[in-house]
Amino acid sequence: MPTKTTATHTEDATLFREFEHTGDLGIELAAPTRGELFRRAAIALASLLVERASVSAIEEREIRVEAEADLDLMHDLLTELLSLFMVEGFIWHDASVTEADRSLCVTLVGEPFEPTRHEFRGEIKAVTYHQLTVENSPVGWRARIIFDI
Repeated sequence: MPTKTTATHTEDATLFREFEHTGDLGIELAAPTRGELFRRAAIALASLLVERASVSAIEEREIRVEAEADLDLMHDLLTELLSLFMVEGFIWHDASVTEADRSLCVTLVGEPFEPTRHEFRGEIKAVTYHQLTVENSPVGWRARIIFDI
């Protein structure tokens, strides 16, 4: 399958890779820690939705999720973030993660979405469980996520 690195900033050059999936959009992420993996997933979603370079750090929002497994935490976090964008119109430029065993608190820094200032990249309808993986390996944390577009 063809892959490509997607980045809006030089610092994001290796943040995530997109891959083609029939009728959907997939990404793969890697990080040295569990918290960093979730942070990168949050930033990757924002990058798929808009050109993040145009997003200012005007306000903070906090998202809390709790689940028994990391797989469910990833799904639920990204679903909450997608809802924050689609329902409340908030887009973030950066994120930080505070983690506990079964919960995450993600602090987002961004602003309300403005179509005249923010380049919308495309609609994402949902985060799927199809081929969703979150795993800790000897070389670090990895995730594979497929979005319904």
